[in-house]
Amino acid sequence: MSNQKIRSAWSAAKKSAKRELGLFVFMMVFGLCVVAVALPVIYLASFLPDWTWWIWVAACLAWFLFGETISVAVQAYREERP
Repeated sequence: MSNQKIRSAWSAAKKSAKRELGLFVFMMVFGLCVVAVALPVIYLASFLPDWTWWIWVAACLAWFLFGETISVAVQAYREERP
């Protein structure tokens, strides 16, 4: 292998490593923010009675199936002014 090939490979690796390190740092900070929000929600959810879990499951299922439709309907309702 020539020195030129090694230098070009090293240059490409440095650029890629810098980008990946930046993405890693971003994901670590984002993950900590998610944990800071999720832990209190999970803690408070532990105090819910058992029968409310079926309501949450049904609401999440409806949102997953019809979320875009619900969002468009709410947006149309908010934009319409008499």
